[in-house]
This record gives sequence, structure tokens and C-alpha cells, in this order.
Amino acid sequence: MRRTLLPLAGAALLPAIASAQSVNVQIYGTLLPFLDTARTSGATAPGLSPASGGASQVPASAYTGQDLPERRRITSGTSNLGFRGTVPLSDDLKVVWQIESAVSPDGDAPNTLAGRNTRLGLEGSWGTVFYGNWDTPYKFPLLAVGPLRGLSPFDNNLTANPGFNVPGTTTQSGRANAKADAAFNRRQGNSVQYWSPDLSGLSFRLAYSVGEGRTAATTAAPSVNPEVISALASYKAGPLTVSVGFEQHNDYFGLAQLGGAAGATLTNASSRDTGVELVASYSFPTGTRLSVIGEQLRYRTDDTVAGNINAYKRAAWYALLQQRAGAHQVWAAFGSAAAGSCGRVGGGAASTDGLGGREYSLGYSYSLSRAADLFAACYGMRNDRSAQYAVFPSPGTVAPGADTRGLGVGLLFTF
Repeated sequence: MRRTLLPLAGAALLPAIASAQSVNVQIYGTLLPFLDTARTSGATAPGLSPASGGASQVPASAYTGQDLPERRRITSGTSNLGFRGTVPLSDDLKVVWQIESAVSPDGDAPNTLAGRNTRLGLEGSWGTVFYGNWDTPYKFPLLAVGPLRGLSPFDNNLTANPGFNVPGTTTQSGRANAKADAAFNRRQGNSVQYWSPDLSGLSFRLAYSVGEGRTAATTAAPSVNPEVISALASYKAGPLTVSVGFEQHNDYFGLAQLGGAAGATLTNASSRDTGVELVASYSFPTGTRLSVIGEQLRYRTDDTVAGNINAYKRAAWYALLQQRAGAHQVWAAFGSAAAGSCGRVGGGAASTDGLGGREYSLGYSYSLSRAADLFAACYGMRNDRSAQYAVFPSPGTVAPGADTRGLGVGLLFTF
């Protein structure tokens, strides 16, 4: 249950506009502990190499054959605590703000104030514009394709993710020269967003994350300008919702995390990574809901060193079927990522053999109240011999070809 505080409490958070007649403040949160057992198995044995049937983007040294031992764990999913509110300025203008932080009911990780969706902006009949650290428009429709109100290990980790142990979701303010640079499931800092009003069921979202990490050119390396551009168009008509998203990462050098050469050198001066998605859902009168995602990710660099991998693309899809009957819900989900294709500087032969993956989950939930659900799920991620797709959060670094599987029970509470 959300709580409205006294106007003075809200005014203390926004002293610059404390003279406003009313400041509405809400405290909200999600707690999502999940107890499960998880392991990997079937890792590809040592000896495979690009020359002997392995993928061109996976070095022979990566094929360790090592599986992660079975372990019991408690994860926190997308547990959070937040404050948000509005300050009316006129009949058609108000300030909107939010400060959200991750919390760990399992006690594992330290959490950063305002580390999740946080913003300050203006809202009117013309729409909403704000500065902040926020889920990109590309990520937004993916959040609705899940059986629960929060991300757990059994949720989709196949789309918006190219594999290669790239994390399933990331919060970044710029390029980090790490695996997360290749992720498309992003909460992006240093950004400005615009959301349109509802136009007879049609709406738009636009976001731009500025190139705050731009570097100066030197005699050893050129200038790079890491930026993120994200856009979404959605249409809702009764039980049907359809969204089309696009996102582009400039100079993030995502391919450097997927077997390409390191970015930002004289021979690799720029990069462009793009994602295109179609997300649709339909709710039937029987309590059945079907959601589907189709996507293509593409990574490219301007590498000029002959033989280096300079391009990779792959398509993926994911589907979720939910059935509700009163307080009960059952669900089944399945997704598949293709091996895709890659290219070399100079056009030499390149192989993506074994880079495909498949994800599945089965689950049940029972609504204890409007704010609390008890749930159980089994899940898995199956990798072809060179692929390294992982669940979120992963039980560890997944070796090429290793399959992840797990099962557990959890409790969801929102307020």
C-alpha cells in the first residue's frame, strides 16, 4: 500500500520548489527473495578451436570443460525501495521526480542510493521529459514479459543479450570496457528521455545518453564518443499491446566483448551496435495471456586489421504463456537464439558454429493478497557447444557449451 506523506516532507526533498501549494510523496518498494539450487553441466571439453569446428569468436583456451558445482542460493531479483512524487506548478504543468535504490533482502550486496530508476523532470498534456538514470525505451516492453512483477532467474535472459557471459541487465552511465558494454537490457545514466501522451492507443518513448565519456585524440589513439540512442513506439487496443523498439550504441565497442578486437585504437576508431525488437502480448477472456518477443542484435566496428572479427549479428525469439484462475497462475516460457553470422576484415572465412542457445521455464504462483505472491519455478539455459548464455543472476562464469538449470521457491511483496 502506497503512503502519501505531509507536504512539508516532500518540500524538504525539493527545497527549490517548496513554495508549491502541495507536494505529493509516495514510498514504494518490491521485495523478491528466491531460494533455489542451480548448477551447470555439459561444458565442451578442451581441445576444440576455431580451426577444428569451434566458433571464430571463441578462443581455444575458453573451452575448459569445467562445470559450476551445484549450489543453494538466495537471490534478490529486482528488489527495490523508492520515493517518488509530483509538484503541481500550474493546471497543465508539474514537476515529476523519483529516487529508487536496489535493496538486498538476502543481505548479499551493498546497494547505492539512486542506483535504480531515478529522475527529475516536467510533465504536461504534451508528455513527460526528464533527466536521469532510467530503463531505456528498448528495455521497457521487455519488463512486461514476465510472470511476476520483477526479474528473477527464470525470466527472459535470451533477448537483449548476445551471450558470451554478458550480464542479463546492467546499469551504466557510459562505456566501461567490460562485458556490460554489449548488453541491450539497460538502465542508462547520463540520459534525457521524452514520453509522449497516449494518442488513441499510440505512444512513443525517446532517450539519449550523452557522450560524457568522450576522449581526446592522441598520437596513440583516436577520440571516441560513447552514446546511446533508444526509441520505442507502442500501440495498445484493449487486450492487445504491440511495441517496436530500436537502440543504437555508438563507440561502446560491444564486439570487443564478443570475440572482436579491443576498441578505441588507431585501427579500430569507432563502433556501432544496434538492436531491433518486436514485442507483442494478448490477454484472452479465459485468463490466458500470450507474450512474444522477436529481435535482432548487430555489432560492428571499423577495425582495419586483416583477419580480425569486425561484425556479428544474431536473431532471437522468446514466448511466454500464462494462465490465471483466481489466485492461481501457471506459466511456461521458451526462447531460442540463433548462432548468427560474423565477418572478418578483408572478408576471410568466419564461423559462428555452436553459438546458439535456448531458454525455458515452468512455474506456479499463488496470490496471497493483492501485494504478495508465493511462487515456485524450474528453469534452464541450454547452450550449443560454443555458446555462453547465462541466467540472471548467473551462478558463475559459464564455460562454452555449459547448460544452466535450477529450481526454487520464492516470495514477492510489493508496497
